[in-house]
Amino acid sequence: MTCPNKMRLEAQAIVLAAGPGMRMTTLTNHTPKCLLPVGTLPMICYPLQLLQEAGFSEVTVVVSIGEEQKMSKLVEQYGLKLNLDIAPVNTSHDPGTADSLRYIVSKIKRSVDDILIVSSDLVTDAKLQLIMDQHRSNGAALTMLTANHQPEFSKATPPGPKTKPTINSDVICTESGTGRLMYAVAGGDYDEFVTLQNRVLKSAKSHDVSSSLVDAHLYIMKRWLLDYILSKESPCEDMGSLKAEILPHIISRQFTKKPSKDRNERKLDIHDVLEKEEYDDLVTKFNSSVVLSRHHNSCQLDARVCCVYHHPGVCVRANTLNSYWELNRRMHSLFEQVYPNSSWSTKHPSANIPEKAQVSEDSLIGSGSVICEKTNITSTVVGNHCRINSFVRLLNCVLGDHITIAAGCVIENSLIATNVERKCTIKNCIVIDPNKIEENGTYTGEILEASQDFA
Repeated sequence: MTCPNKMRLEAQAIVLAAGPGMRMTTLTNHTPKCLLPVGTLPMICYPLQLLQEAGFSEVTVVVSIGEEQKMSKLVEQYGLKLNLDIAPVNTSHDPGTADSLRYIVSKIKRSVDDILIVSSDLVTDAKLQLIMDQHRSNGAALTMLTANHQPEFSKATPPGPKTKPTINSDVICTESGTGRLMYAVAGGDYDEFVTLQNRVLKSAKSHDVSSSLVDAHLYIMKRWLLDYILSKESPCEDMGSLKAEILPHIISRQFTKKPSKDRNERKLDIHDVLEKEEYDDLVTKFNSSVVLSRHHNSCQLDARVCCVYHHPGVCVRANTLNSYWELNRRMHSLFEQVYPNSSWSTKHPSANIPEKAQVSEDSLIGSGSVICEKTNITSTVVGNHCRINSFVRLLNCVLGDHITIAAGCVIENSLIATNVERKCTIKNCIVIDPNKIEENGTYTGEILEASQDFA
């Protein structure tokens, strides 16, 4: 990573993009989740652009085996200026995020000070350089990006059969006034109540406990901490999930004492691998900076400290069908914020949009798409290299790439992942299989997919 002022920053970026997208219904049956369109770009482009804006020139991308070629073409297709180091992993047994890191441990550089890990489904206008600056000024072992819970995304109503979101909110506890992370539990890991241990409560004068914040799944951690997490001698060895299992463990280790037993009589402990920053003692003694850091009012430094960086702006994960749908619906107004300084636009210059086609200002039209005359497209995302034939009406829809819509179709409030080859009316549907559509058919509130024949 190199920041704009040419100062070298020792950090490696890893994008986790091998997840199967189990909450995305059948949209991921033939398209990897990380390549599903958000607006007219694959969702992974958003974290890649975030890293590029921060000065990274190389990014390690963890993908499922078989997706290497698709991923390698991304940079050229979408004008990114990054070198992608693609790390394929076997996802046949649905590995957790921590498992994926274990599989690519040889790709993690020994020379870096910090590792930045981000999910491929994060869409945000946060400034990564500011997060890195805070992480280093705090001397933190771990910094987690948090954001305000946005129910308009998590509780949005996508097309298809109606279901209710079942995952609780994350619970995050910080030390009042400092942003030190004291406790965190993922939304799916508790029922009605959470319990704060006494050692957490005694470690700060006051706490802020919130269920209205979300863990954005962007973490910066020291290299020694990742070594501890991935060590076969660590208590983390059998933990598969970074967010649900390993992070709570790391956060809790801030409040423990150094083990009294000899090393050969116990598991590896975080105290065994702590690395203090160079010149810590001198900085503590002579620090007179006006910039607040962990050295102010600190008599004893603790390299285990975990912090949050709270971003009040746009910060959404497209990790459920609800949030994915709502992101697409709002992308016309969010695009300039979450994908800045790009030649890509909401209506790509290469798209063919004739004057007699009615295309609303809040619609997005992708590269190479052809919109025929006498069409009406309102509040809709049309992907790249699509063809919308005459007398088609599209209202509040999301179309993937390379989609053809037959003349005369009326489609409303639907996700279209395949060609619609026959004139029909579709409302509130997810369309996966073109063979499910009959001439002049009418479909409402369905998932049109081949597997329905075998249900």
